[in-house]
Amino acid sequence: MPLLLGVAFNIINFAYFWFMILALSASPRMGAEYSTQGGQSIAVSSAPSASAVSTIVYDNMTHGVVGPTTSNTAVRVCNSSVGIGAGGAALCQSFGPGFTFPAVTADPEQPVFVLNRVDVEVTVKPLISGAAFNVILPANLNFQRHVTMRSLY
Repeated sequence: MPLLLGVAFNIINFAYFWFMILALSASPRMGAEYSTQGGQSIAVSSAPSASAVSTIVYDNMTHGVVGPTTSNTAVRVCNSSVGIGAGGAALCQSFGPGFTFPAVTADPEQPVFVLNRVDVEVTVKPLISGAAFNVILPANLNFQRHVTMRSLY
């Protein structure tokens, strides 16, 4: 019976981790779309601010699943509203805990296009924790996802 319970609880935890990966795939994509298209209106033709993009990503993560908060989810927004570096890459602004994100590259067709990038990393704890149930899965996992999209500004 303990073996069957351990397997069943690990299956539940594995399903929760899989659901977190799916939620983590959607939130940076939504932030990158807003970063590239959010300022496109008749009145405004500039890129949205990095804090507005991070708010959208945090809202998507925290309302989509239970667990992600600003204390265990880090967001990095790289867009032209923060600035453009010497190499043509968009500068970045980070929000949340200090996770390490990969380096940002410039668009190969710059200066016409700018790559907007949104990185998200979250530390996920299993739904059912305990030393007896962490035989297959670890106690904490860090999941990271980034999305890059082009914009004209």
